[in-house]
Amino acid sequence: MIENALEDRPKHKTIPITFDKSHLVTIGEKLYSESIELIRELVNNAYDADATVVNVIIEEDKIVVDDNGSGMDEEGLQQYFNIGSTEKKEHSRSSVYRRHRIGEFGIGKFASLSAAGRFEVSTRKNDFAATVIFDKGDWNQNKTSWELPLCYDNPHIWKTNGTRITLTKLTRKFNLEDIERRILEGVPIKAENFSVYLNHKKITARYLAGQRIPIFEGTDLGIISGEIIIVSNPAAILGGSGIEIKVKGVTIKKELFGLEGSSPLINNLSGEIYADFLPITSDRTGFIVDSPEYQDFRKTMLTVMQRIMHDVRYYEGQKEKKRVRRIVNAAIEKVVEALRKNPELASLVGLPVEPEEKCKEARLTPPIPHPKRPRRTPAQKRMVSKLIGPSSVISKLRMGNKGISCQVDHFGEDAPESYTEGSIIYINLDHPLYKRESKNRERHIVHLSRLLTQEVALMQKVSNPRQAFERQSRLLTDALVDKPFS
Repeated sequence: MIENALEDRPKHKTIPITFDKSHLVTIGEKLYSESIELIRELVNNAYDADATVVNVIIEEDKIVVDDNGSGMDEEGLQQYFNIGSTEKKEHSRSSVYRRHRIGEFGIGKFASLSAAGRFEVSTRKNDFAATVIFDKGDWNQNKTSWELPLCYDNPHIWKTNGTRITLTKLTRKFNLEDIERRILEGVPIKAENFSVYLNHKKITARYLAGQRIPIFEGTDLGIISGEIIIVSNPAAILGGSGIEIKVKGVTIKKELFGLEGSSPLINNLSGEIYADFLPITSDRTGFIVDSPEYQDFRKTMLTVMQRIMHDVRYYEGQKEKKRVRRIVNAAIEKVVEALRKNPELASLVGLPVEPEEKCKEARLTPPIPHPKRPRRTPAQKRMVSKLIGPSSVISKLRMGNKGISCQVDHFGEDAPESYTEGSIIYINLDHPLYKRESKNRERHIVHLSRLLTQEVALMQKVSNPRQAFERQSRLLTDALVDKPFS
């Protein structure tokens, strides 16, 4: 009998694939790591629909995203609720502005379920207008039905074509600053004919002051373009340092490409890199890192960042030079004031002390032109370039028409703290004492004032060391005690 039953059994049969409808809600709740992503997705849907204006309204009990895009007819609404639709992949450009459409997977709209129990889609396209309601409670209660209620509207109520998404039964609160940041990062806010308003305030891309470095690199699989900025004020960088990697105008991720902590100025790095050829994950929060496109991109960007680091170090050196120059000038000003109070010490080093009126008169009188100096030979030029390094700071301790030069530079940790050759006082940036005292502005000024007065006191030969110490003590006291720090 068993053999007869086996013979009677059909050789082929089909098994239906089923999908529990409650999982659709779970996908919407779990797909995106942050509930705030729903705002980005809804605004980007409006961008894909050729909207020129999107209004985002955040209220205590609801969120409304309203656009003036092309809208949807009944077929478009059916396509909108087609889970995993490939329509945007098949038609990758919008019909009016030929925009690169951002959506790919047809599931981003369900991100709304992570923060709302109900969303309504109201739309108009020409003579068609309707509203579709997705209520999470009703959806889960009816286990068998997969239909959503659709109500036809009067299209003449609408001023233009467009779509309005209304989210109610909110399960969390949203901070306006967080929403603005996410729109700035996750929406092509700089695109032509496209504006986004948050509670009636237009969102505009922030300008970051700093050194801008253009990037344009060709790879075997696509073009990398954009700019990297060494920002003057890192506090102005929204969301912290990092270079935004954008696909179709949308930031997918911020990267420093392994340079974190390599220099204090890494915290000043910002900018945008466009690489539309990169494949992204379904939740749009990362890249498919094992793809050949991403591997090629990362290899190219590591080379780019090596060049950027050269600029960062140069910029860091220039910034430090400006800081040191301000401190040196402040110390010199104090020492000059001390020398004016001690003319006998100033005259010992060849610095005339004249009445203030006469100094002003001298400054107003055109200087007597000096005879032309003979041209320096290449050997002489090389000698000068070796003496004055790229990090060197030179200032003049000037009184009247005469002065002493002060050069602050790197001479090595084992070199003296300071020394004098001719009329030039050299101060060593590498000396351990200098490094310690330079961490605090006031102590830095005191330290430089001490070194300057020390060298000035030693410029004229003295009969014993005690005499030099007394000169320095008098100058240092007059430089630092009578006048407060500025």
